[in-house]
Amino acid sequence: MDISKTTLGILGLYFIGYCVARVNVFHAVEYRPQGKGEPRQDYIAKVDQQPGQGWEYQVFLPAIKVEETIRGYANNL
Repeated sequence: MDISKTTLGILGLYFIGYCVARVNVFHAVEYRPQGKGEPRQDYIAKVDQQPGQGWEYQVFLPAIKVEETIRGYANNL
């Protein structure tokens, strides 16, 4: 499989952009259901907004979903 340097560069810039946005724009929101046996859910949201709001959230949605999946799996072990 031949991945060009341009594609790797774009993916690298996207990852760096997400890391910067994660530190400065987004925060983790923890949701614990009231019922027994239901797992804890963590969401990533823009500061002072609900998950899914803001253009930054839409741009980084794939990275957010990957991070939420990893966190959900780790929290439910």
